Amino acid sequence: MSEEQKRPSWREIDKLKDASGLAKLRRKMEKREGSSPKEEKKMKERYLKELEKLFNKNNSEREELLMKLHQAVGKKEFKKLLYMFYEKYGLPEGGRDLILFLESNERELMLKTIEKIREIFPQLTLLEREALLAKLKTIPLSTKDEILAYKVEKLLRDIRT
Repeated sequence: MSEEQKRPSWREIDKLKDASGLAKLRRKMEKREGSSPKEEKKMKERYLKELEKLFNKNNSEREELLMKLHQAVGKKEFKKLLYMFYEKYGLPEGGRDLILFLESNERELMLKTIEKIREIFPQLTLLEREALLAKLKTIPLSTKDEILAYKVEKLLRDIRT
């Protein structure tokens, strides 16, 4: 019993820590800087809101351009919109949108699209897979570009296995 009375309780130990030189120094530094943890939290929230606002604006512009692109299939402005989208956002992630890039009939863009399809094919829905497969099967029959036809056939073989 005598030993227990000599040892300070946890509450007393915490009070001693709060009264330590480091705790006092930390409080002084916070007062000098003028930013409390509450103010830092508010600043962080504002920053995240601004970031989200910027991201959503960019995303809505992207979706709007994609919708215009889908509506322009078969029209004169299709290739112009396609390249505008590609330069600004790169290749899309969805199978439905990638089909548009297979419509371009431009070798380099189609080869990049084929590689993108190879990467994301397992994550696509069944409907997107079937649509892409149907489009890919028509390319070797309709193109005169042997390299492109070979790459598409190779992709089809790889996907099936």
